[in-house]
Amino acid sequence: MSQRAVLWRPMYDPSGHDLLRDAGIEPVVVDTPDAAQVIAALGKAQALWVRTPERVTEAVLDAAPGLVVVSTSGFGTDNVAIPAATARGILVVNHLGFGRTPVAEHSIMLMMACLKRLTWGDGAVRDGSAWSQRQGLEVFELEGRTVGIVGLGYIGSELARKLRAAFNCTVLAYDPYVDMRLAQAVGAEMQADLKAMLGQCDILAMAAELTDETRNMIGAGELAVLPAGAVVVNAARGQLIDLDALDAALADGRIRAAGLDVVFPEPLPEDHPLLARDNVVFTPHTAGVTKEASKALAQSAARQIATALKGEMPPFPVNPEAWGTRNSRRPG
Repeated sequence: MSQRAVLWRPMYDPSGHDLLRDAGIEPVVVDTPDAAQVIAALGKAQALWVRTPERVTEAVLDAAPGLVVVSTSGFGTDNVAIPAATARGILVVNHLGFGRTPVAEHSIMLMMACLKRLTWGDGAVRDGSAWSQRQGLEVFELEGRTVGIVGLGYIGSELARKLRAAFNCTVLAYDPYVDMRLAQAVGAEMQADLKAMLGQCDILAMAAELTDETRNMIGAGELAVLPAGAVVVNAARGQLIDLDALDAALADGRIRAAGLDVVFPEPLPEDHPLLARDNVVFTPHTAGVTKEASKALAQSAARQIATALKGEMPPFPVNPEAWGTRNSRRPG
């Protein structure tokens, strides 16, 4: 095979590896968090696929003078140094829409787990303590709740649709960049002011991209505005929420519970206080990696890499301008 793609961790589904081979591209798996090993493998590579949370820095990009394209593993691109890639003429691609269903479902699962105290119930049944604690147990319904969604893109809009259709929720949404037609289609009531929305929410669900604008956008001030007993759910990006502020709000009882599929850093340090809280439900950044989505994401990545290596523009370029610069590495 004349071309090589370094895979920083195996793809989510082996069919992606197979598609690369079918296109005449050798997949080279580097299954380690050690960037130095990736750098060592990149010398003759034309493509790099990276799985979150590994980070493609300038040093990684500079290790491959023939690098044409970098593919993320999903929609998020915050783990790739995109300006640096653009300056070097390297195309970056991501994968739009594949996480829509699984992440929306997972967000609702986290809401339900918090409201129903699922992890407590499972553990208490197993250790035999549940039957003496049922008296006075407080569990709640999702039906008819007011849910505030931050970010009404592919995932946030699907989450809104499901909450409206299945649970008759009032859905508020904050997203300065949303297409209002999308909000109307899914029955979300757009809010111009984030804090004003938060003050109405029984549940806050994060569905925004991580950018300089959204990093730590939910901090102590925002959490303080939520009504007492609110639930916070995040299956988007860990750095959207200030976890120290969240821990403080859980400690003083202002926030009833939190459901977190994402944190920062991943994994959390063993002594992080959130890990000791029984009113926090964790999953290990698995919202978007259902069997169905994993296969679709792996195949999308393989196809986009193969397309780029033929000199053709793939369907989901993040920085198409990279191939319009004098440093462009576009083949042909």
